[in-house]
Amino acid sequence: MGPGSRPSRALVSTPDPRVDGRVGVVGAGAVGASLVAMMLDAGLPVSVIAEGARALRLRDAGLAVNGTTYHPPVDEQPEKGSYSLIVVVTKSTQLDDALPLIVRAAGRQGLVMSLLNGISSEAIIRDALRMDGAPPDSVARRVVPAMILGIDATRMDEGVTYLNRGTVYFGSDPITAPVPAESLDSVERVFAAAAIPTKRSRDIMRTLWWKFMINVGINQASAILRAPYGLFQRSAAAQDLMVCAMEEVLALSEREGVGLTRSDIDEWIATLAGLNPEAKTSMVQDVEAGRPTEVDLFAGTVLELAQRHGVQTPVNRVFYQMLSAMEE
Repeated sequence: MGPGSRPSRALVSTPDPRVDGRVGVVGAGAVGASLVAMMLDAGLPVSVIAEGARALRLRDAGLAVNGTTYHPPVDEQPEKGSYSLIVVVTKSTQLDDALPLIVRAAGRQGLVMSLLNGISSEAIIRDALRMDGAPPDSVARRVVPAMILGIDATRMDEGVTYLNRGTVYFGSDPITAPVPAESLDSVERVFAAAAIPTKRSRDIMRTLWWKFMINVGINQASAILRAPYGLFQRSAAAQDLMVCAMEEVLALSEREGVGLTRSDIDEWIATLAGLNPEAKTSMVQDVEAGRPTEVDLFAGTVLELAQRHGVQTPVNRVFYQMLSAMEE
């Protein structure tokens, strides 16, 4: 092994008896690459679904995660319905481009789980599946509401690193996503086989709002300050800035009938304390790389809801102006 080279792990193609069919991951950024690496380490039948330049790059360079280079199968033209579970981990700004791949890979039976930030990706995916001709009642039962919290994956020049695997929260909603218990069981088996912690939420829509509130605070405050988690662990001023933005989401959640409380903020602060202090949010990584941020998804959504409900959200208005100016 030459100087500066890393261990390499070849693809895994042997079906795992603990998993019901093939698993596809759409999006190989910091979080997506980390999840793929965990699944490959566990011997799961996982492929990265990508096309064009992304597919070529993955085939050529693989995924460098925690010092190991992985070469997962890359499926550029998935057969219709060839995956039993598709995990979507793109950026929200990339979701529209990925929809044709997701729809084709899922077909009429595959489950789709979105781990995207925000509170709208599930509805977007459901609409895309319906436009492909899938029955509406079937679609509602196949798009699993979910989010991941506590993973501190960061993309560096030498690849992706993470210390904490995070926890995948998922569940069903009787109105918008009545996912059957047996489907939730199959999802849980996939993540359990890869030793990825999960928690089945009794109120998944409230859980998604909780993650949204967290993103509105930590992602935007860290992007403006260009700071890793460590600053928010040790600086009262930085943490207060984050909390002020989150409190505006609390007020909106009451108007939306979700009812987040101060204890939800406290729970996030406890989680924050255990993250790698050197790791950075995805929004910091986007700002540093000159990529578009998810400011429209975070502050933009807050401002839209605030206008609807007649609520003042001055912190998020300033965040929106600052981050938009930084992008320009």
